[in-house]
Amino acid sequence: MKTQPQNDAVFYQTYAHAFARIFVRPLIGTWVRPNHLTGLRLLSGLAACALLSVGSRNSAVWSGILWVVSCVLDRADGELARMGDLRSDSGKVLDFYSDMILDSFWFLGAGIGLRHSSLGEYAAPLGILACGSMLLVMWSSELLERLSAPGVKAFGFKGVKRFHPDDMLFLLAPFTWLGWLVPILVASSVCTPIFAIVITVRYFLLKRRIAGAPQ
Repeated sequence: MKTQPQNDAVFYQTYAHAFARIFVRPLIGTWVRPNHLTGLRLLSGLAACALLSVGSRNSAVWSGILWVVSCVLDRADGELARMGDLRSDSGKVLDFYSDMILDSFWFLGAGIGLRHSSLGEYAAPLGILACGSMLLVMWSSELLERLSAPGVKAFGFKGVKRFHPDDMLFLLAPFTWLGWLVPILVASSVCTPIFAIVITVRYFLLKRRIAGAPQ
């Protein structure tokens, strides 16, 4: 996995990271390692997705709560690694695959959970489509960034002030509580495949350009 570029330092100054540091500081110097937090994040995130797939009001509430916990842990593992000088290649790999699994499976859980909604029998296929497309988006983005110049991102979103585009994941919890899953799933099943196609095409075009460049 690639190392974090220097100009990403601003990313770690978001409100979400500042909040995570409150819980991380007491852990510095203890037996707790970043991978422990990443593993806990993966378990809480998968539990959130599983509860979302149940489709009841009560399970949706707990799904949102666990999803917020998972998002905070996503910030906390990196903060512990930086503040405690505990960065590792295995941590970067585990963090990446946790992102890819949870950000994709959330849509799968939403699709299954909406089987009794107005979407009916179309809910689960839409969830599968959004899930598979998100997996492709994240995998192709990683491959594209490996081939690109240092600091170049697959998506050019920089964020605003102390917010980062990744912070939007926190919003999935209140959206769940408010019952907005149907429009979110429909929009995601349309937009995510488009993103997947665009990023994948960009990757193969760059790969071909590099292969054809004079040595």
